[in-house]
Amino acid sequence: RHAEVLDEVTSFLGLGSYRTWSEDTKIQWLTNELHSKRPLIPSKFPCSANVQEVLDVFKMIAELGSEPFGAYVISMTTSASDVLAVRLLQKEAGIAEHLRVVPLFETKEDLENSPGCMELLFKNSWYRSNLSSPPQVPNIGWQPHQEVMLGYSDSAKDAGRLASVWGLHKAQEALVKISKDTGIKLNLFHGRGGSVGRGGGPQYLATLSQPAGSVQGWMRVTVQGEVIDHYFGLPSIASHTMERYTTSVLKATLTPPEPPSSDFRDVMERLSEGSCAQYRHLVYEEPDFIEYFRAATPDFELKGLNLGSRPSKRKQGGIESLRAIPWIFAWTQTRLQLPVWAGVGTALKKEIDDGKLEQLRQMYKDWPFFRSTVELLEMVLCKTSKGIAQYYESLLVPEDLVEISDKVYKELDDTMSSIQQITGNHEFLASSNEASRIAIASRVPLVDPINVLQANVLLRMRHDENHPEMQELRDAFAITVQGVAAGMGWTG
Repeated sequence: RHAEVLDEVTSFLGLGSYRTWSEDTKIQWLTNELHSKRPLIPSKFPCSANVQEVLDVFKMIAELGSEPFGAYVISMTTSASDVLAVRLLQKEAGIAEHLRVVPLFETKEDLENSPGCMELLFKNSWYRSNLSSPPQVPNIGWQPHQEVMLGYSDSAKDAGRLASVWGLHKAQEALVKISKDTGIKLNLFHGRGGSVGRGGGPQYLATLSQPAGSVQGWMRVTVQGEVIDHYFGLPSIASHTMERYTTSVLKATLTPPEPPSSDFRDVMERLSEGSCAQYRHLVYEEPDFIEYFRAATPDFELKGLNLGSRPSKRKQGGIESLRAIPWIFAWTQTRLQLPVWAGVGTALKKEIDDGKLEQLRQMYKDWPFFRSTVELLEMVLCKTSKGIAQYYESLLVPEDLVEISDKVYKELDDTMSSIQQITGNHEFLASSNEASRIAIASRVPLVDPINVLQANVLLRMRHDENHPEMQELRDAFAITVQGVAAGMGWTG
């Protein structure tokens, strides 16, 4: 939307269409305008309603001052010009003390391009001279300061979890190197969701698996949804949560993990590429997958509930237009958890078939990043129920979509078998987290009857949209959704 504003401005001023310019042209023009002392946008600028809404936001910030606000996070950042555009709009609005601008890199491609984007910004004379640490950041000898947000949700939905976590890991390594080379303090803001499919999971394990140098005495993470109550609902629990954050940050800062060997990196690169290819083939390239998804899960019915803070879709379309939260939420309800493991089984099985099982076991033993990745997969597989998911399908999925179902369950079987071979255990979490395994094993079976009720309610709702008891069915469905989410420990 920032580009839309500048496009209308440049078109009005007779400079051409901003959106058609190359990245180099955009950066040069934005830099010149940031240096300029004259205003760019006329006071009576005729613009569309969308553009006026954006300009009004910046005017409001100027009127209130920067103190009530935190960072200005740019969702779906793709280039350095996206960041400079926000700085220019702040200047034009007359904001005396600019909000710090935080680029959010979300998709696999954007994560891969993030180091190049930040390097361009750090080499920009205006941008570098106008960086400063926000008041809450302790001055530890690094000046200036840059915050970068990493998106876990959309990268996982875009490329699959295994490719996503490896892409995030490599992006952090590259950003840390650029930070050291330029002397600019880097703070990574981890945009994790509640579920494993959106980057969630035990924070202690996640922090200790970050690349060396990416945690430098402090870090920023999102805590959202039902996870807030889970981690901070009671004073004693909140205190314990903060202890884990503090301990993990201190340990990661003082004793960072050793970088992985080139052999480990090569294996992980192959796993990432193989899992991504299989995930995208199944989810995006299989022509009937979207119909299978809508039939096998309560995706459509969930949209009718008063849940969530944002629309379920960014725009009209298929899987690519669906937001990550409802995508995860729908699969969580049927207990299949497909977004977390899809593609993983194919990639791991190929490595094992190629004689790399011992190397995978060595990676699991010696590399914190790979170990945490495997353990989070184990936790999700503990909560996955093939039988329950197949019960939903027996009631709700048409026979002509069974072929897709067969591919899905083969992938699940390959994932479970491969993880068991790597860990050497027949039961998930048997050696790594026995307490969690027992807790999940005692709680999850209690959810089975709720899933059976939900599947039958969905069948009745879909069979007759004019059912005389439709409101009662919707109420029953909403209750089962809450029950399943509580049993699984997350929504999306």
